[in-house]
Amino acid sequence: MNTRLTIDLKDPQITRLLRMEASERGDSIRDIIVEALTSYFSHKRENKALLKLSEKAFAEWDNPKDSDYDKL
Repeated sequence: MNTRLTIDLKDPQITRLLRMEASERGDSIRDIIVEALTSYFSHKRENKALLKLSEKAFAEWDNPKDSDYDKL
């Protein structure tokens, strides 16, 4: 299934950078954008997984008396 997106980047500098990168690598602008989005979402998923794991670790440190210190 193909999906077409039309976006206005609003920044000519970004458009120039995309074109230059595609030209230097011999790839299409589409390839550059797909790679960038794949990397972005990969890192986002990884960060969410790490946060979820860290919640378990910090739960051991959870102390009801901490709220008393917060009031000071």
